[in-house]
Amino acid sequence: MYRSNEERLTDKLIGEAVISLLKSKSPISTDRLIAQLQFMAVSADNINRKSACERIINEIRHDLADKRGRITYEVRDVDNVRHFFNAEGPSDDKKRH
Repeated sequence: MYRSNEERLTDKLIGEAVISLLKSKSPISTDRLIAQLQFMAVSADNINRKSACERIINEIRHDLADKRGRITYEVRDVDNVRHFFNAEGPSDDKKRH
């Protein structure tokens, strides 16, 4: 169940944005979802809907930034050994091999 009216409104607005994208036969992506929520915020006649759209946009952008920093890549060499790399760069360990 929902913990608050804010969560209910969040789900409703995201659903409306996705349905709008589907009806317009637009591709569904995070960027398109943000653009649709921005449009909904500008055209909102209710301050609660406007602020909720803006909050959702900020949450999506924040989550994207977090995920971009945690992207990992798996590479297998010729001996089929797995090597993992991440977007964070080398570790902070002072010890180098």
